[in-house]
Parts: sequence; structure tokens; C-alpha cells
Amino acid sequence: MRLQRAVLFAVPWYRCGLCVALMVLMAAYTTSAESDGSQPGSQLGSQPGTQSGAHPGPIQFTNVTAAAGIKFVNYRGNEGIAINREIFGPGVCVADFDGDGLQDIYFVNGRDLYHHGINVRNALYHNNGDGTFTDVTDKAGVPGTGYGMGCIWGDYNNSGFPSLFVTQYGRNVLYRNNGDGTFTDVTDKAKVAGTESGTLFHSGAAFFDYDRDGLLDLYVAGYVNLEAGPRYCALGAVQSSCAPSAYKGSANILYHNNGDGTFSNVTVASGVYKPDGKGLAVGVGDYDNDGWPDLFGANDGVPSFLFHNDHNGKFTEVGITSGMATTARGNIMAAMCISLGDYDNDGWLDLYISDFQKASDHIWHNDHQGDFWDVSSEVGIEYSTRDELSFGGGFFDYDNDGWLDLFIANGHVYPEIEAIDPQTHFKQINTLFHNEGNGKFVETTKQAGDGFKTPYAGRGVAFADFDNDGFVDIVVGNNGDPPLLLHNSGGNGNHFVNFRLVGTKSNRDAMGARIHIVAGGLSQIREIAGGGSYLSQSDLRANFGLAKATHVETVEISWPSGLKQVFHDVEADKFYLVVEGKEQLELQKIPHKASSQP
Repeated sequence: MRLQRAVLFAVPWYRCGLCVALMVLMAAYTTSAESDGSQPGSQLGSQPGTQSGAHPGPIQFTNVTAAAGIKFVNYRGNEGIAINREIFGPGVCVADFDGDGLQDIYFVNGRDLYHHGINVRNALYHNNGDGTFTDVTDKAGVPGTGYGMGCIWGDYNNSGFPSLFVTQYGRNVLYRNNGDGTFTDVTDKAKVAGTESGTLFHSGAAFFDYDRDGLLDLYVAGYVNLEAGPRYCALGAVQSSCAPSAYKGSANILYHNNGDGTFSNVTVASGVYKPDGKGLAVGVGDYDNDGWPDLFGANDGVPSFLFHNDHNGKFTEVGITSGMATTARGNIMAAMCISLGDYDNDGWLDLYISDFQKASDHIWHNDHQGDFWDVSSEVGIEYSTRDELSFGGGFFDYDNDGWLDLFIANGHVYPEIEAIDPQTHFKQINTLFHNEGNGKFVETTKQAGDGFKTPYAGRGVAFADFDNDGFVDIVVGNNGDPPLLLHNSGGNGNHFVNFRLVGTKSNRDAMGARIHIVAGGLSQIREIAGGGSYLSQSDLRANFGLAKATHVETVEISWPSGLKQVFHDVEADKFYLVVEGKEQLELQKIPHKASSQP
């Protein structure tokens, strides 16, 4: 690691109050897989380019939100001009909460804080396995207890069922999964409300086992202190919410899992205490391949954080020296999203962070020496992301060709922006990039289907294979609107392999485990990680695209416990269950249900 990195901090024009105004003035579901976890049945309806003898057409993403029975609408809850609390959410997180082999969805909502008599809540949607979802919030008992921001899932008590943690403005809430479709609020017992340091504006979070003791710990980011700053600021000739520079930051929190249902605040003792951070997103990944999970924090208007795990319960902050705290030009980011993934298949995790409009988004290449290099221009995303304000998303392989692509949810933070610049819109079209496999990304938004036709104020994003067809779908939380459930058409003839890991000595969710496969001449890795994106969490199963390969030559799994397992000649197009220490691969139990959609 370099001892020094010369950085000239530059406060970005887009987050400096009045100057923002001056600058803008210048400027159909499938059937589920067979119950034995094998390759799923045929797609419902015709798929583009799948006719006999035809060359497969591009992957299409279809908005199936209404058809899936999802009726949730995000409630901002603003009184007059919306402030940051009301404009920054919502997050969305997915998990198989009842163990039926199907990924369910939790949507976070705002609250009526101005006594208008409006009753709203968060929503848990159960995946029925037939292309539809059912709202089971009341039955499950997970409505939220305050103004919600984000959410994550994690089996913190190794019960075999993931529990739910919701970040809120004020007290956070931890719902313990009872294993029978219901949850119990154990926030006070677990001691994770998050207000002990004075932080009210909680944002991103992540479960991870930082000390590899087999128990999931919990990190929660803090944004700004809204109570100690102005309510509104000038945006040209209009009033709007304020940039983060108008406020002091808020402290982050690291909780250690005690193994008895309680957590201890170890923020200071672990070395991660940052009282002036302005955190939004949290990412976890072993960026230096030393076998220990490191912690990434995306900050809005101050340098971002990288906490290197020192293997002794402590962390060292190395954001500046590693090169990821600012852009290549030394600009401080309005960093919204964090995604870690090996986009060039060299065996090392690279980094994506989204940024403000006119600043472009950023990809950093991992140089294998502990440093990151901003290669946004070289890989081809700098120009294409300049005219959007990006929030959640990240790396995923949407066409199963073995190379990680990039999805970004877009939307401005100032609803009033169009009053001073008609060319800049609050609601924006999301963006999709295809990884060409040669170090370059090409934007494919316009070819990707009707799911990319309607603008929204996109926020949180989660990736999951909701219909278990081997192709990853997308769910987006939209501010003040219904969510966006995007079904991936697949149908291009590419193969896949999917792994669900279950820890025994390691934490049961296997967070921190790394899977390395070799197939069809490609070497790929995935890490099992919670959090990430923006205020959200994706499917913890690892899905690998295999292109035309029909077998995986080797599968190597490195568990947090230190155990390594290797499997050979693994058949493609199956959903595998890997239990730590078992010598044989099993198949995930996935129910077979016919689609209810025409």
C-alpha cells in the first residue's frame, strides 16, 4: 500500500448550496424451478429472439409490478417542501424469510410526522412462486416503528431464519424471525436502537462477521444532523432541501454480537468511530484477499471511508491512502451507492460508487496491492452517467455471459430542480451497462425493454432471481411512487449455476464466504455479503453466468471459519445447496408452482 497519495480535496459544485443553481443554469414471470433444484421449465409467453433458428435477441426487462400484485406506494410524508429525510428513501431488501426457496421483498416506507391522520407502514411481500406476491406485513408483524430509510436481513442468532433490521429516522428496529412466519421486535433486548451516540438520521447498514466468530455483527451508518441546521435552503430563486454542507455529520455505529441475543457497541474500541461522517451506503468485502471482511462507507460531501480489518477486532481507516475516498481528480463525492464485484474476473474485488448529476459515477479497479484506481473514463461509464443523479444499483450479470454488468437507479434530490433548469428532471430513467469482457462497459438502456421507459426518482435497488429461472431480476424502491419490479426475460441460451451457502462453524448466512469457479475458460468470484447498493440488500445466493459452458470445472469455497472446500465437474443450470463441511453438493428445495399469469 502506498504510504502517501496526493489529494486535493474539492467540494463539489453540486452540493454547495447556492452554487448548484448557478451551475445548472449554466449548464411476465416464469414458472419456478423443479422441486429438485434443477434447471427451470420454459418461459411463459414468447421471448424475444428465441424462435427456432433465430439468433437470441437482447435481454428484456419487463415491469411486472402490478401483475405481481404489489400495491405498495412509497409515502414521502412531507409538509410543503420536502426535506432530506423525506426525499432520500426508500430502501428495499430481499430474503427468503420463511425458507420456502423463494425470495421475498421488504419495502421501507415513510411516516406521517405532521399529524395529518395518514396511516402508512412498511410492507413485507411473500413470494407465492407463481409470479405473484402477497402482502403479509400484518401477519408477520413487521410494519416498522418510525420513519423508515433502509433495511437488511441477517440470521444474527443462527436460527436458520433471517431476521430483519430497519434503519429509521430516530430509533432503528430489529425484528427477530420466529421461524413460523412471524417476527418479534427485540430492539431493546438486543440494544441496537442506535440513538446512544445522538445519531437520528440512520441510513445504510450491513450485517457481517468482522471477527469471524460465527456470529453476525452489525454496522449502521449515520447521515447528517438535521435538527441542528436549516430546514430549507435557496436553490436559485426557489426554496428546496439543503445540501449536506449545511449540516454537521452524524456518528456511525458498530455492534458486536454477544451470542446471547444482545449486541455491544464497539464503535470506539474497534477504531471505526467517525462522528463527522455523512454516510449513506455501506459495503462489505475482502478487497485485499486476506480472508477478513473489510468495511466501505459512502459519504455525501466528505471523503468516503474504507475500514481495513486488522484481524484483531480493530479496523484502520485507509480511504485516502487506498485511493477510493475521492475521485481521480480529488473531488469529494456525493456518494450514494456502494457495490463490490470483480468486473474483470482477475480474482480481486473492484468498486463502484454512484455520484451526483454532472459528476458522473465511478468505477475503481483493484490493483492487488491494497489500492484502487479510478478507471471510470477508461471503462466507459463516465460520459454516459454524467447527466443522471445516481442512487442504488451495482454489479450483476444480467445476461449470464460470465461478466458483471451494471445497473443504476436514477433520480434527483431536488423536486424543485425543473423550476430553475427545465433540462434537468427530478424523475429520471434508470441506466443499464453491459460488460463487454474487454475492460469496457457499453450502455444498453434503450435496448433493455419497457422496464427502462418510465422515469422515477429511483433510490434503493436489490438483485434477486425471484422466479428461479437462473436469470437475475431487479427491484427498485422509488421515492413517492410504487416500486419497480423488473423481470429478466432470459432466453439467450446462456447457462448458469446458483449456490446457497449454509454455515455451520461459520455464521449460518455464510456472510464473508467466497466462491471461486472456473468454467468455459473463465475464472469468477462472488462473496456472500449483506448490505450494499443504497439502503438495500440483495439475494444472498451466488448466481454465476456460464455463457455456453454446461459444466463447472471447479468450485472452491473459502468459508469465514477458514475451511476450504473444492468440488469438481459441477453440472450447470442447477440451484445448489452447500453446507459447510459436507462433502457432497445438495440441491436447493425450490417449490414447483404454475404461473397465475396469462
